[in-house]
Amino acid sequence: MKKSHIISALVVLCVAATSLGQTPEAAAEDKYPEFSWDHIPRYMHVYKQTSFTDEEIEFLAAFPLITFEKAQGTREGSVQEGTSRAARAVKRRNPNAKILYYKNIVIDWPGSAMSKELDTIEGGYLQSKGGAYPVVNETSKSRFFDISLPAVRKWWMKDATRMLGDPSIDGIFIDANVKVLVDAYFSKARNVGKEKAEKLIEGYHQILATVNQELRPENIILANLIRARFETGGLDHIHHFDGSYLEGFEHNVGGVSRPDYIAKGIGHAQEAARQDNILAFSIGLGEAIDKDSSGIGLDEARKGIASIEAIDERLNYVTAMFLMIAERYSYFYPHDTYVVRTNAKGKQVNRTWMHTFPMFSKRLGPPTGLAKRKGYVYTREFEHCSVWLDVENEVGKLTWK
Repeated sequence: MKKSHIISALVVLCVAATSLGQTPEAAAEDKYPEFSWDHIPRYMHVYKQTSFTDEEIEFLAAFPLITFEKAQGTREGSVQEGTSRAARAVKRRNPNAKILYYKNIVIDWPGSAMSKELDTIEGGYLQSKGGAYPVVNETSKSRFFDISLPAVRKWWMKDATRMLGDPSIDGIFIDANVKVLVDAYFSKARNVGKEKAEKLIEGYHQILATVNQELRPENIILANLIRARFETGGLDHIHHFDGSYLEGFEHNVGGVSRPDYIAKGIGHAQEAARQDNILAFSIGLGEAIDKDSSGIGLDEARKGIASIEAIDERLNYVTAMFLMIAERYSYFYPHDTYVVRTNAKGKQVNRTWMHTFPMFSKRLGPPTGLAKRKGYVYTREFEHCSVWLDVENEVGKLTWK
């Protein structure tokens, strides 16, 4: 069935639902992922440059919400082809899984089928004040496209619309919102100047206005947005989206202490979650390292984990953090890395890939109330679990009943 026919059917269903007493808002929530408090709800964010095996697809099909990252399938074609191929394979096993296509708001990552078309747009690639083409980092040398230009915004929407025409794709994951909204990233670190940085922000809002009008009614639009670095945590922009992915949660900036930064992030995430936004909480399990490809402290990096057994304490800590935030439509992804890849010895570099932590098999049950905070200590009760969190000492405890 074509997606246009599916959309028409959804409109009919929405009218029917309203006539039966269901509000249009409740009918619209049908696009959201499945959610249950029975167990800790899970999210998956991953890429593999080749196709997934049948066993890997079976593993992926257990997740209610999946984002295929920016290099999915790129050794076998474009990221668009790789994403559709993986999404269709998952949908054959679990039609209810919600799958998001990764789309950057400003970076032209390699592997896109749309890059050649961008080359034909005059001024399509962003230039610095000196005429150079700034890049994300020296490793990838990926350039930025200029979203202040109407032709570039049209090009961006063309790809998004085409991908969402595939019935196996349920929405878009929009990345790099923070890079646009923190204007120093472009004005200073990429030397485009303050005026151009402001025009990029204007173009950003114009793209999102079009996305909201044309794509969001029938598709999930998830942003990488909420950060404690913003005064409002990014909540002043959340209305553009159905929710936010969470990362960089512990990477304190601006002279704020680590415990205060985390507490601030928890508060902003709680506010977003309580408004029925989708939250996809992604957090690394390895040791933090001093690495920042942004040049102005936007990015957080972690080492790979030595073994599954070595991260028990951190796993309990970050899980407790998630459970202090979680409401309906909150999903959790503790991980080693996003990539599925074997090294020269044929060993999988991602130690959490194809691994299900025992806590995900334990019964959780709904919360009995909101999290309580006293200083840096949080507590919250679930039907089958008592959760305790100390963000100052980075300790979390899950007491299963």
